[in-house]
Amino acid sequence: MKKILLFTVIMIAALSINTLNAQVKGGFKIGVDFSMLSLEDEDGNSFNEGYDPKRLTSPRLGFILEVPVNDFLFVQTGVFAAAKGYVVKDEYAGVKFKGIQILGAMDIPINFGYKYKLDNMSLFAMAGPVISYNVYATTATKEGSEWDNNNDLKIGTSESDFFKPLNMGVNIEVGVELSRFQFSASYTQGLSNISNMEGGNFKTNVIGLAAAIKFGKVDGKSGGFRR
Repeated sequence: MKKILLFTVIMIAALSINTLNAQVKGGFKIGVDFSMLSLEDEDGNSFNEGYDPKRLTSPRLGFILEVPVNDFLFVQTGVFAAAKGYVVKDEYAGVKFKGIQILGAMDIPINFGYKYKLDNMSLFAMAGPVISYNVYATTATKEGSEWDNNNDLKIGTSESDFFKPLNMGVNIEVGVELSRFQFSASYTQGLSNISNMEGGNFKTNVIGLAAAIKFGKVDGKSGGFRR
């Protein structure tokens, strides 16, 4: 009897895994981010006010995995390469100055979403945590017509490092799905202080626009994906 029960459990688990694998849909996603790094002191005073920084425009690309829970609910995750930072422009004695700070990261969002199906498309919204691992940081400056970009910043956990490697955040994303294509807008707010400076509080926030294509067979009747 125990052997029969064990065999039944194994068969159910195997069937469940096969079903899950059939439901999972992968895809490719590309977009543009408008990011900002906000720096405050320990009293909450912003260092950005004196410099009037602008959002950095940069590309985002990566892969997505989507797992439907039912006809309406789904979970979507992925891995993305992204750049975050800000741009500062000024002019002194007739000479134009431009400074750019860039923080390169790998982002892993874990979003829980809902789809509302219409005749030939679906509206969707999703939200969840984002885990970011910072891999590269630099500051580039331009004075007049000459660039100086030999100012790499260290990433690590010691006080001598400029940025911390790990950044936790939350994001919300809304969009429309047409057949295998998704078009969306998102906002991501960093919650972690990624600065190693004493008394400094560095956080990221990103506004994004993206388009994704999902792989797999499309159901011609509803425009959705077959399970």
